[in-house]
Amino acid sequence: MGDGLDAGPWRQVRIEQRLIIRITPGLGRDMPMPIPEPMFVPRARRGTSCVALGGIAAIAPSSSDSEIVLLLRDRRQVLAKLEKSCNARDFYVGFYAERSSDGLLCTGRDVIHSRAGASCMITRLQEMGH
Repeated sequence: MGDGLDAGPWRQVRIEQRLIIRITPGLGRDMPMPIPEPMFVPRARRGTSCVALGGIAAIAPSSSDSEIVLLLRDRRQVLAKLEKSCNARDFYVGFYAERSSDGLLCTGRDVIHSRAGASCMITRLQEMGH
């Protein structure tokens, strides 16, 4: 056959699938929630180690250069602290994350990618209260 494949039977077929989720900044039609004021200092309520990736509606800037605010579809806000070597400004235009098998974005496990090419791990997630 001139295509370089063995004529013998194939014993294994491997199919891989990746799903990349894009999170955008700002507010959408389904997210009528105000972006936190830069002067507002949120009071962290409780820590969590994971958040549902599909539950993230948008992101907003934080007052810190090492944190972004995840705006969830259920109107909660979660402060995401990035690794020391990362700058939150790289993620203000949104980020991409690969959907894991459990559908969660977890600290110490998953990496987010900015549209500009930066990659960072989230080191801490804290739900914000008023």
